[in-house]
Amino acid sequence: MMINFKIRGVEKVQEYLASLPYGATKIALTALTEYVIGDETHGLKHPDPYKYASRAKAYGYTGAKFENGNPVPAGYFSAKQFRYVAAITKGFTMRGENRTGNSTDAWQYVEVSPYNIKIVNPEPGAYWTRDDSGQARQPANVGWRKVSAVIEANIKGAMKHATAEVNNYLKSKGKK
Repeated sequence: MMINFKIRGVEKVQEYLASLPYGATKIALTALTEYVIGDETHGLKHPDPYKYASRAKAYGYTGAKFENGNPVPAGYFSAKQFRYVAAITKGFTMRGENRTGNSTDAWQYVEVSPYNIKIVNPEPGAYWTRDDSGQARQPANVGWRKVSAVIEANIKGAMKHATAEVNNYLKSKGKK
């Protein structure tokens, strides 16, 4: 699944990139992207804090019923889904942090062309936990931010980082 997102304020970034001298645009674009992807302290690779939310709270009562007419517990869309989850968890749900971090750690960028960089996450779970249109209710309920919100929160720092990298590049070329 491919993650797609829109960023507000892209015009400012485009104006900044257009104002740069020849050769510095690629440096700035790479620096912006690397900052937005980030690490454990900021950006897309920064995991949101763990918080438990039950399926019942996230999805509520769906109206599904067992074959005998009894209601399926809240949070499940069918008796088949309830049995499947019960079989996986052997009849009880594990409470507590059991995240692997694979989805958060998988953020990377791919250079499509010299001036076109795409941020990607090959992990399938990223679509359900972070995508602007694909995020499930349960991750949203526990406060996991969508991709565009993370980028918006980090764009100011990304611009500062890109400016510093461009200044270093220009200094190394003997330009002001």
